[in-house]
Amino acid sequence: MNTANPASKVKNLNVDNERERFLTKDELTMILDEVRDNEQLYIFTLLSITTGGRIGAINALQKKDIDLKNKIVNIKDEKNNETYKAFIEHKALLELLATRLKTLKANDYVLMFDKKDYKQIIERRMRTILNKLFNKDIEPSDRKNRVVVHTLRHTFASQLAINGTPIFTIQKLMNHKDIKMTMRYAKLAPDSGRDAVKSIFEILA
Repeated sequence: MNTANPASKVKNLNVDNERERFLTKDELTMILDEVRDNEQLYIFTLLSITTGGRIGAINALQKKDIDLKNKIVNIKDEKNNETYKAFIEHKALLELLATRLKTLKANDYVLMFDKKDYKQIIERRMRTILNKLFNKDIEPSDRKNRVVVHTLRHTFASQLAINGTPIFTIQKLMNHKDIKMTMRYAKLAPDSGRDAVKSIFEILA
């Protein structure tokens, strides 16, 4: 006998656990100070916060992907299975890459992390640093406020929004396929609506 599932029409509970935490410029400096003595982690961190590339995309970068003359990097987005362009405007990063690329062949990887276990290696090393700096009183299950490696990508987009970058430009730089993914950053923009709301009530002052 077929019995209808009494819970079949019950909707899943929406859990508000979307990551919201992003890093300030001072906090980014703290991270860079911690990883400066490890050239690989230093380059990885700089690439993360200045291009917004995902961990796999940065680890997959080869010499041929980087155009130092035009300060452009071709990022392979493994999530969307395509390549897009990002810009390198950080002086120290450009200098590090220039030195590193001199010894590499076109198909050599910029970072030498193991290509099989790179995520575990990078996340393990960065987790120790991020936990020490930012997660002392944050529960491991608190996705909204806990700082993780992906926070670096989130920070890239957040800082763009704070600096007034148009939302469609942020979408392009993040390589988001759906503008809905980018709209989460709109609330950080300086023209997010506060001044408009303030102006309509000035006559009540």
